[in-house]
Amino acid sequence: MNNEEKKVEKPKRNWGQSQARYLAALEGKQVAVVFTDGKALKGELTGVDTYEIFIKQANGLEVMVSKGDIKYLHPAAAE
Repeated sequence: MNNEEKKVEKPKRNWGQSQARYLAALEGKQVAVVFTDGKALKGELTGVDTYEIFIKQANGLEVMVSKGDIKYLHPAAAE
């Protein structure tokens, strides 16, 4: 057996698909977003784009948030 035969092909990864599924499942629901600077924001996830998400706060203000500024987000209790 030579080195060529010993190589095992790794499964291909579909980058970004798990993020897309997760965010799609949260659309229309209350989320908490924590930013890289430690600040947080709560509201309804109203939209998802390639580089941004859209959050509607309890006061009715809808904000666009850059995904690059997000440390993590998770489902939140309704306000």
